[in-house]
Amino acid sequence: MADITSKYDGNVSNEGQVNWRGDQVSVVQGGQSIYDSSTVQLADLGSRKVVGDRVFRYAKSKGAIGAGMTCQYGGETLSSTAVAASSASNINIFTITAATAIVKDTYAEGYLLCVAGATDSNVGMIYKIKSQALGSSAGTCKLTLYDEIKEVIRLTSTWSVYQNPYINVDTSTANGAALGVCPIDLTTGDYFWLQTWGPACVGASAAAGTAIVNSVSGLATLMAAAGYPIGVAAALETGGNTLVFLTVAP
Repeated sequence: MADITSKYDGNVSNEGQVNWRGDQVSVVQGGQSIYDSSTVQLADLGSRKVVGDRVFRYAKSKGAIGAGMTCQYGGETLSSTAVAASSASNINIFTITAATAIVKDTYAEGYLLCVAGATDSNVGMIYKIKSQALGSSAGTCKLTLYDEIKEVIRLTSTWSVYQNPYINVDTSTANGAALGVCPIDLTTGDYFWLQTWGPACVGASAAAGTAIVNSVSGLATLMAAAGYPIGVAAALETGGNTLVFLTVAP
């Protein structure tokens, strides 16, 4: 069960050694400790918090996650999405064709990517989504962007839409890139501070200095550089944890 169930339950930095900076989150009610989970959202997803030499990003869990488990993107994706109509450049409204119904703001704070289009100069560009209208099945769905689209949108182009990377984070179901490490035990739908940088307690049975990332079990394995063990116990138990220096998002 989450520690916080109301926005008025937030506490004031009881984790100690917080480095307040201009690029960090600040909320009126005092905020949420890195040691607390919450059923209510108390900061913007992806907000950054520094505690001593460790860095955290505000996230929401997709399922139950244990302390020390690595997490990856578990959000929804609309891959190879058709453009509803050609549009001029310098507009911040983008319309896609909805093959299935889309709940309002499912993709708010997510990203719109131009992935293919022989005559579209937007290919390779990415735009952040501010809000998203209700999308009816076999209808159109309007996305409002923070920034104007740079080039003319071509009907023949292909775009993809992704939810915010920090919504519905989950332990691995495939060998994907890690977003960070969960510092506490969580239940489904909890909001929490995901550690992305610095010393962390991680489930990893690797030699010191060997690159790690999450595996199908949710634990760290020898695959890609999400971080590096600082030191490993001589006889680490299966599923045991060790001190890892994370290098995901500073």
